[in-house]
Amino acid sequence: MLLSAPERRKIVVLSGDRRIDAALPFDDTLGEALAGLGYVLEPGRHAVLDRSGAEVDLGSPGGDLHDGALFSIVDLQIVAPREQKVGKASAQTPADSSALWWMLGTLAILIAGIALLDSHGTGVLAQPAARFVGSFVLGAGSVASAVLWAMRRPRDVTSESLAMLAPLALAFAAGVVAIDPGIEAGAHLAVLTGLLAAGVLATMLAAVVDALRLRSAASVASIVLLGLSAIWGITLLAGMDAAAAAALSAGAVPLGMRFLPSTLVNVSDGYHIDYKHFMSSRWTVRGAIPESPGRIEMAEIREVVDASSARLVAGMVLLSVVAALFLPAAFSRPVGDGGFVLGGTIGLVCTLAISLVLVARHHVAPVLRWSPRAAAGIVVLVAAVGVSAMFGQTAVFVIAGGLLLVGIGAAFVLIPIGRGARSLAWSRLADIVEWLAVALSFPAALLAADVLSVVRGMMSS
Repeated sequence: MLLSAPERRKIVVLSGDRRIDAALPFDDTLGEALAGLGYVLEPGRHAVLDRSGAEVDLGSPGGDLHDGALFSIVDLQIVAPREQKVGKASAQTPADSSALWWMLGTLAILIAGIALLDSHGTGVLAQPAARFVGSFVLGAGSVASAVLWAMRRPRDVTSESLAMLAPLALAFAAGVVAIDPGIEAGAHLAVLTGLLAAGVLATMLAAVVDALRLRSAASVASIVLLGLSAIWGITLLAGMDAAAAAALSAGAVPLGMRFLPSTLVNVSDGYHIDYKHFMSSRWTVRGAIPESPGRIEMAEIREVVDASSARLVAGMVLLSVVAALFLPAAFSRPVGDGGFVLGGTIGLVCTLAISLVLVARHHVAPVLRWSPRAAAGIVVLVAAVGVSAMFGQTAVFVIAGGLLLVGIGAAFVLIPIGRGARSLAWSRLADIVEWLAVALSFPAALLAADVLSVVRGMMSS
């Protein structure tokens, strides 16, 4: 006589740091199985959740469950006090703290702009003593605000990453105010000093801050600022003016925005693949096999995700600010008669505006979507003012008519988009246009900066 074994469902139960693999008979309920495993579930205190996070009925028989189902036991009385604690902590931090950081950053940029525009030395900062005092006060304020930012308990990745820009703006203003813009190449040297000051402060924050996501945001800011310092330093040594350096800085923004996402997830190779398990041969004779991290906790994943988000927010917003500030500086000099310079300037404006508008499609957070778009709006506005100044009143009517047509077209396009319409063909076309804009932005910036004349002068000397 043959005896058939009863059919069972294989399930996995998670509770705290315990994991149990069990086989549940079809006739037993889930509650009976958990009781047999030693779990004492109190009504109103414990909840059993499935893989999707929905609560499961404990009276469900094993035959109604899926094979390999995952169930998590949650103690509601442990989660509730933690949520109350977080809510209480957020209530104790006033909402106007973010507005204070925005005010500090905006005030610092305004002070730096006033110091740069006062090239004749007729303003408040005309005397060396006034510049020394102003630079010292701004530098002390940048250090004090940076220390305050580093000591704050991290709460929201976006707000903390944006708050970091205020100390950097104060350091930039301190470097700008320290240099007299009335001397030869004074504006160029002032911007270079400000970028170096902000870059050094960001590097120090990246070295001393304990929280990983704050350190990640500061490291991205230091790379961007020191890279811009290199551009302004090389152009200063090459004898180029500040407008050329500003054009090159603005032209590098699309490349930076495109390269930034590839640097976000900074983990070892062992996190992606268990090389010791799947690897059959080494790729080199002395190649080291990446170590497996073993069991990965949710806290580690959340830490990596927060650090990546901080890098993305800090990099995107800072690059948008660079585009919005440096492109108007590129128009501070009249465009020469050379066709290459004029064509490069037009190409720089077009590629920069297109890339800033289209890069926002890849992000979901409002600050990541609207900061490039706001910078693109400033780029278009500056270009319209520059074209109207070059070609007179006729260009104003042409620009106004073109903007009217663009607005009408956008109004018609928003209707189907608001109804949920999607088009893969238009999305692929936008990707191609974005790639072309990113690839051509820096070459156009080189032509707008009149690098050909510099190279021609170097070859003839």
